[in-house]
Amino acid sequence: MAVPDLELTRDPEDRRRYVLEGVGSLRLEGWSRSRATLDAGGRSWQAAPVGFWKRRVEATDAAGSPAAEFEPRSVRRGGVLRVGARELQLAPASRWKDRYALKDGERELAVLEAKTWGKRPVRVTVDDPSAVDPLLLLFAAFVARRLAEDSAAAASSASSG
Repeated sequence: MAVPDLELTRDPEDRRRYVLEGVGSLRLEGWSRSRATLDAGGRSWQAAPVGFWKRRVEATDAAGSPAAEFEPRSVRRGGVLRVGARELQLAPASRWKDRYALKDGERELAVLEAKTWGKRPVRVTVDDPSAVDPLLLLFAAFVARRLAEDSAAAASSASSG
């Protein structure tokens, strides 16, 4: 990862595949495109929502072992992102946009600005690319985009009701 400002961009050859230049890619799967395969540096994770309400997101490695999980907050946006024993926060970084800071304690590792799927669904700013595992960054982008989609659905239902 050599560039600090990146965009998750749709692959023109494969509408389900998105590339984060210099980091890796994620490919959406399933009818609802709610699952993804994340690939970076010769490693891969499978990411998918789990649970009854499908708000929690888990990633497993190639052997099917847990690699990461995201547990959303019940009231406010964002939540806890766990990778092994490491606990990070995906915290709201804007009141008006779907922008989230990936934090390790008080240290900000990346900022992700997300919107629903399109040609460029997530913009990522990374101050120190060596501080963030590429698969973790792709997982955070996948989760941020899901949060943006949930936010858009909530806004749509609020305005129609």
